[in-house]
Amino acid sequence: MQIQTTRLISALKQLGTIGFEEGHGTSRIAYSTAFFAGRDYVEALMRNAGLKTRIDPVGNLIGSLPGRDTRRIAIGSHVDTVPGGGIYDGAYGILSGIEVLHTLIENTYSNHYTLEVIAFNEEEGNAVGGTFGSKAFAGAAQEASAIERCSTFGLSREDIDACRQDPADYRAYLEWHIEQGGILDTDHISLGVVEGIVAITRYLITVKGQANHAGSTPMNLRDDALEKACSVIQAAYTVSRETDPGMTCTIGSVNVKPGAVNVIPGEVDFPLELRAMNPDSIRSVVNALERRFPGGDVSICQFLWQDETRMDTTLMDCIEHCCRRQGFSYRRMPSGAGHDAINMARFTPTAMLFIPSVGGISHSIEENSLDEDVENGAKVLLDVILELDRRRDE
Repeated sequence: MQIQTTRLISALKQLGTIGFEEGHGTSRIAYSTAFFAGRDYVEALMRNAGLKTRIDPVGNLIGSLPGRDTRRIAIGSHVDTVPGGGIYDGAYGILSGIEVLHTLIENTYSNHYTLEVIAFNEEEGNAVGGTFGSKAFAGAAQEASAIERCSTFGLSREDIDACRQDPADYRAYLEWHIEQGGILDTDHISLGVVEGIVAITRYLITVKGQANHAGSTPMNLRDDALEKACSVIQAAYTVSRETDPGMTCTIGSVNVKPGAVNVIPGEVDFPLELRAMNPDSIRSVVNALERRFPGGDVSICQFLWQDETRMDTTLMDCIEHCCRRQGFSYRRMPSGAGHDAINMARFTPTAMLFIPSVGGISHSIEENSLDEDVENGAKVLLDVILELDRRRDE
């Protein structure tokens, strides 16, 4: 049983033209005209493959292949993109899933479990809120800001609640995705078996000094908040690297007050984002910064904490078994980016697999994955579906 690689790649490229702007990239923001056109195209692919389709109240598209057992193995990702994005992010997971089920139907495979492909809406968070569609599907809590924005798109709290599915109806959820980073590409590894999605934390660091005249205050008499902030920033980078090589530390903006060229900065604040698979590593970094800068001039205030998400170990083992059987190199690795799998992992046993991103580039018109890698991932997905369908109630 072989997938039709040419058909899969053609579908990826065709979907990528919907919302594409030359020199900018593909934009299919949730609930936009381009989004609905892209979803219509995906639904047509599902139907042409032989799947039964439905769209829930928040816009998630579900294609189903009924089995002898109504419990489901689901494959999913998202149709929406960031503004000016690429053609693989999200789309690969959906279209590889459709291709696998199309292949099973063409080969008259009699599936035990019901098989599904779910095209979640609004994963990127540009319209309502991040992973909005999969939160509704899994019954996860929505952010208050997302609830407030729903009315803009004619959605009610009742619509969100009506999307919630019963976990007892599901056996597993699989999300195949591009890596969106450069580890696999740099190390020439075919596939990445995702062990989990990192914890994401953000802190507001405020550094106080004394604003004063920039011309008449000599250097030895200054209390420059920006100079002190530079020490904090450098310490954050250094301690993060020393604490956990897998951790990322990002300071994406700095706010200097009063912000005049001829005034010594009196106060500086900046957001510090730390991501790591082990939340204890994050706590260690913050504790180290608090010890190093104990005075009242530096304050560290947490304003976001998103726990790490662990993938199902049995499913990971199954994916690795199929990688070996197919002869592909692989490694276990965390995902530094969020995915719909965050919500689905709290709903049903969940696993993810990455294919390489050329140059580690994503969310860009330059986003690319080699045809060979697209094919390799789909081959493993087919093998995993067959393996899970055979295992019954293990």
